This record gives sequence, structure tokens and C-alpha cells, in this order.
Amino acid sequence: MKRLTVKLSALLLTFALLLALAVPALAGGDAFAQDAYATLVTFSDCQRYGPGAYVDFGRVLNVMKNDGMPEPDSLLMGGDFTKILYDYATPGMIQLREQYVHVYPQADPDDIICVQGNHDNKVAGFYPTGMYDLGTYCLFIMNEDDFPWKQGSYTSRKEAIVKATAQKLETAIDAMLAADDLRPVIVLTHVPLHHTTRNSSADNLYSSYIFNVLNRAAEKLDVIFLFGHNHSDNYDDYIGGSVNFLAPGDTIRIPTPEHPGEDGYTEETLRFTYTNCGYIGNAENTLSDTSTNVLTLGAIRLFADRIEFLKYTEDGLYRSDTVQRVHTATDSELSMPTEAKEMQRSNPAFWEFELTLLVPLVRLIIQVFGLYQ
Repeated sequence: MKRLTVKLSALLLTFALLLALAVPALAGGDAFAQDAYATLVTFSDCQRYGPGAYVDFGRVLNVMKNDGMPEPDSLLMGGDFTKILYDYATPGMIQLREQYVHVYPQADPDDIICVQGNHDNKVAGFYPTGMYDLGTYCLFIMNEDDFPWKQGSYTSRKEAIVKATAQKLETAIDAMLAADDLRPVIVLTHVPLHHTTRNSSADNLYSSYIFNVLNRAAEKLDVIFLFGHNHSDNYDDYIGGSVNFLAPGDTIRIPTPEHPGEDGYTEETLRFTYTNCGYIGNAENTLSDTSTNVLTLGAIRLFADRIEFLKYTEDGLYRSDTVQRVHTATDSELSMPTEAKEMQRSNPAFWEFELTLLVPLVRLIIQVFGLYQ
């Protein structure tokens, strides 16, 4: 009898340990218990041959929904939709739209706002680089054409491109401040600002132009910078790997174009929030012990006095961070709808033609192969 009791106790202990290991890092049941006045989903880099990344997008989004997330006001996608079709991004964008409305049947697929990555041709579905009014917040889209990868190539031309984009960003923010518009500003782009080992090929060499504009703006505004791109190797290990988050007051390494390379950076203090969108197709940060190897979707939740940042995996809530607002949201800000205003795609007529031609085909493929989640 004693032996049986010992065996049963050991079995129960083993089972308990297995359950503990299976539980995600955070209990997410109350992550959406308090109503936010806007909820945004973020993700990037669906870089995997075949439809697997889009299936994972639907799977993780469904986990978030089951955890209590309301239908998102916007979904911000930081670029890189596919490795195939010669970087033709539209089929991938359509797959995301189909998965989204499968999880939220009443949703508007145009709530998915896509930015161009370095593996994407500038197709009709993208919006031009610039500031957009989304009601409760302002969104600055920065396509890869205007904040390019490998800025060390054709140096003077790439520097001029980044400087022009920084000037466009500064002009838009100055217009907000002149109008006493203190809503949050989210910058959605593909290429990050921080120094990485990619700088051996002069990646984001001139990011200081963008950084300086945002750091000044963050003295008066709530500013969030969302990026993708660094989903493999050890490019982001020192800031947390594939699930990273830097808050105002944290230190960031910004490249110095005068001294490109491994040590070519200055350490700056952030005044804005800096985090990746969440990698949904590729997160192979495997070259050091500090890296993570997790596929995630992010959520940004706007409250009157704070902004919450969540990262979800298919196992549930993985990370939660909170930043206090620079200023408390006004009553008018809290009451206005979160919706795109005057967002004009690069070529709206051709985009509608693509949707008419490709949506039935993509939908049929998803249904035949059972790819909905």
C-alpha cells in the first residue's frame, strides 16, 4: 500500500510539473478585463514558404480573442509578406485579411494596415509614407523605400532618402503640435533604429535622423516606434531577442554613420517606447543565450493615463508592459472612434482589381487545404 501511495504521489508530482511547464509565462485571463478606448494588434515578417505564417497568425489571434480581446480597431503589419512570387506581397496580404475575418466575422479587413518591408515590392495595397489620422491616434507609415535596408549602399543617395523621410516626419509632428493635437503617435516601419550586427553591411546607418525627430517629439507626445526585420540570427539579442521592449528612460544604441561597423554607435536615452511588432513567420534568434525564439502577435491598448503592450504566443500571454502617458487623454479623444481617415492606397483602382481577381482564388485554396484557424 505504501509503495502504491509513493508511486501515485510521484505520478501526481510529475503530472503537476508537466502542467506547470505547459503554462505560458503569464496568466492572460485578465489581460483584457479592463476596457481600453482603443485596441491595436501588431505583427510582422510572415517569411516562410507556404501558408504556415498566415495560419499561425489566425491561431494566435484566436487565442487573443478567446482571452477576451475585443475586435481590434487596427492591425498594424510591419512588412515582409512572402519569400515567393518575386516578392509580390498582395497574395500574402489577402491571406491575412481572410484569416482576420474568419476569427472576427464582422470585422473590416481594411483594418489591417500594411507597411512595405525589404522583401516586398511596392504594390497597390500599401499606403504611401506619411502621417495618417486614425481617430484616437496618429499613424506615421514609413515604407522601406523611404527608410531603406542596407543604407551603406549608394551612401549619399540613401542618406538623402532617410533625411527626406525624417523631415516629412518632423513636419507632420510640428503640424500636430501647432494645432495642440496631443494624441499618441505610432510610427510603423520595417527597418529598426537601433545598432545591430547588420551594421557590418551598413543596415539603418542613418537612423539617427529619425531617432532625433522622435526623441524631441516625445517630450510632448506619446510616441511608439514599431519595427520588424530582425527576426533571425542575433540582431536583437541585447535588447531581448524576438520579444523585445524598451521604455522611455531606457538606453538604446544608435548607429553613427561616421564610424560604421561593430562599434559604430552612440548610447542614447529613449524618450519614446520602442518595440518590435511581433514576428509571426520567422524568429530564429539562436546565436546567444539571451535570445528568444518565439512567434508572437502584439497588442497595444490605449487608456487615458497609460498604454499597455502585450505579446501573445499560441500558448497565451507571454509578456506585458505598461508605459504611463505623457499627458492624460482628453474627453474628446476618449469619445472619438478609431478609424482610418483619408488613407489613400498607392493605386486604389489596381488594388480593387487585385482583390476581385485574387480573393476568390486565395479563399478557395484556404478552404480546400483547411488552412483556417
